Amino acid sequence: MIRPPPLRPGDVVRVVAPASPFDLEAFEAGLAVLRGPLGLRPRLRPDVTARAGYLAGDDARRLEEWREAVADPEARAIFCARGGYGAMRLLPAVDPAPLLAAPKLLVGFSDVTALHALLNRAGLATVHGPVVTQLGRAPADAVAHLRALLFGEAPRPGAWGAPAGGAGLVGGATLTPGLARGPLLGGSLTLLAHLCGTPWLPLLGGAILVLEDVGERPYKLDRYLTQLALSGALRGLAGVAVGQLTDCDGEAGAEVVRRLVRQLGIPAAEGFAFGHEDRNLALPLGPRATLVAPGPGEEGPARLLFDEGATAAAPPVRSPGEA
Repeated sequence: MIRPPPLRPGDVVRVVAPASPFDLEAFEAGLAVLRGPLGLRPRLRPDVTARAGYLAGDDARRLEEWREAVADPEARAIFCARGGYGAMRLLPAVDPAPLLAAPKLLVGFSDVTALHALLNRAGLATVHGPVVTQLGRAPADAVAHLRALLFGEAPRPGAWGAPAGGAGLVGGATLTPGLARGPLLGGSLTLLAHLCGTPWLPLLGGAILVLEDVGERPYKLDRYLTQLALSGALRGLAGVAVGQLTDCDGEAGAEVVRRLVRQLGIPAAEGFAFGHEDRNLALPLGPRATLVAPGPGEEGPARLLFDEGATAAAPPVRSPGEA
């Protein structure tokens, strides 16, 4: 798995809209976070605010924007403006080769799961994290966690076995006790189910699957997980970490996911803070992680530990004149 170089203060990052159009006020608030707390220099096309019905401009515009961002020699990362719908329409025309040759971090979630899936399957690590329109609402700890992950900052030890910011996530409860190790893969349950039967569904054998969703009725959550299981996509899965199920009929939706995940008989935990809530903690997709799902009598919370960060190790700092 290729991990891009870590970001540094002042780096140029491209902002693209590969899916749906967005609220301009929320977008400007997110750009302010990129420039301020994250210390980055966002670069975007004037037509990033384009609208074509439920898309942020037609497919040709969005694809040209993506290719331009990938080819920008100064840009170190690509941030997605919003999810919604539309990224999967671009998949047949997205070539991962340029990003494998000159890696950049891709940051986004929800509909961006389609792009994560393509790049992860090709061998590039990406970041499941806030889109720009969400960043303006993100609490300080979520921004600090994102910064630590993107900048490859050495994490401080956490308390009670919990990971520090940028080093992992704490969950809410164990679904099936056990310990799982493997690459983190996944994202939006809806998108993963809709990628079944395509060449872009991630290869999940041996992986820890991360799942989140928004606005889905319990029977649809059942349908998506059942579809993944029937397709064979979940065969050989190492573990499952369930994130936020926002506006999914509360406990009714959560209970459906619990029941179906428990049926897999592998280590699993829920209540991780990633997804459609304002506090959307970023995680690396592709690199290896450890899922700890404590059983009765075992100490500490459920937790997801990032054994490998989203970025490659920073090069050593050399003094002037040093070879």
